[in-house]
Amino acid sequence: MQISTILEDELKGSVDFFLDYTNQDQTSKGFGLTADSTKKPQLASIASSGFALSAWIIACERKYLPRQRALDLTRKTLYTLYNHACHHRGFFAHFLHMDSAQRFKTCEYSTIDTSLCLNGVITAAAYFDDLETSEIAQRILERVDWNFLVFEQGDRTLFHMAYNPDRNGDYVHGEPGFISQWDMAAEQKMMYLQAASRVQPETAQKLYHGFSRDTGSFGGSKIIINPGGNLFAYQFSEAWMDFRSYLDPDGLDWFANTQLAALANRQFCLENRSQYRTYHENSWGLSAGDSPKGYAVFGSSPSLQNPHHNGTVSIYAALACLPFLPDLTRELVDYLYHHQPQTWGKYGFYDAYNLDVTPPWYSSAIYGIDKGCSMIMIENALSGLVWETYTNSPLIQKSLMILGFTSREGERHE
Repeated sequence: MQISTILEDELKGSVDFFLDYTNQDQTSKGFGLTADSTKKPQLASIASSGFALSAWIIACERKYLPRQRALDLTRKTLYTLYNHACHHRGFFAHFLHMDSAQRFKTCEYSTIDTSLCLNGVITAAAYFDDLETSEIAQRILERVDWNFLVFEQGDRTLFHMAYNPDRNGDYVHGEPGFISQWDMAAEQKMMYLQAASRVQPETAQKLYHGFSRDTGSFGGSKIIINPGGNLFAYQFSEAWMDFRSYLDPDGLDWFANTQLAALANRQFCLENRSQYRTYHENSWGLSAGDSPKGYAVFGSSPSLQNPHHNGTVSIYAALACLPFLPDLTRELVDYLYHHQPQTWGKYGFYDAYNLDVTPPWYSSAIYGIDKGCSMIMIENALSGLVWETYTNSPLIQKSLMILGFTSREGERHE
């Protein structure tokens, strides 16, 4: 099969996953919520639900769904998010009961998972340009109290990562309340774009400059790195924001940074292929996702800590490199489809595989945030749809202006 056909089948399979694992019961308070994974179909992830909102615009554009059905799915999902989904000051609980939209046990109210959901809200509202959709999306966005999570640490202005009011709740170590902080370069850049118009401009700029820009190198070039060298941390914000078209206030090229990080991740696999059967020139990609022992986090150098890996290749993370490494990623797609057929199923590629365990292990799972990331990146590589819709939305354009990003055409947004 031609690579172009495989990619199109992967896109269709991705949308089918979101259709099959999203609550479409019209009588349910959880309508529009999407499962965290095929492993736990009754557990909704607020982040997966944001990827689903982006899936509906892809489905509409590619005519997988009639426009009216995609719009109805979007409207009713936004209604659920505003009226039923459990939140604290606008920040959603990480996990929700699929049927009631209520918080799952004592999970945290998460900034990054909320932001992934809000990216879907922003994209859907911009794409459909529908008054009802725009109005409810605006209410969801305006409800988020970004100032609640802002704090000072020395001379830096930072966001807390999460909030949990429950003693012994998820991620609570000691007293309940705020959890950790975004003080490193990782997947959270979307948060500064979403918050820029909801906090004072000076605060927005301080937040953006507050996280560390730790550096490593690859091929003689400097890379701003995340602590574990995980691919997803270079990809989640980049799935929606078109960093091809903008430089940050310091002239930083985040698109080129992700491209280098992807090359470094692949090279790390090549350097370790003598020890791991799974790794070679057409089998690479170390990130977070499914593994022989369940959900796990893997990464490569350069990183701030000794990278953790065990031969598990996160297929979705490699697929999500398509806009950054088009030829190398297409070769990987061709290899997996034709030589590792167990990596392919009803919804396209499964999450991961590992040939370095006995017997060789092939994931049979799909995770919403993983499948969503590769889905959006493939669409961006083929058409630029999500990049263009999100980046050109009024909210993001205003945020780019406030933060002082510069258009590559030479126009400064200020």
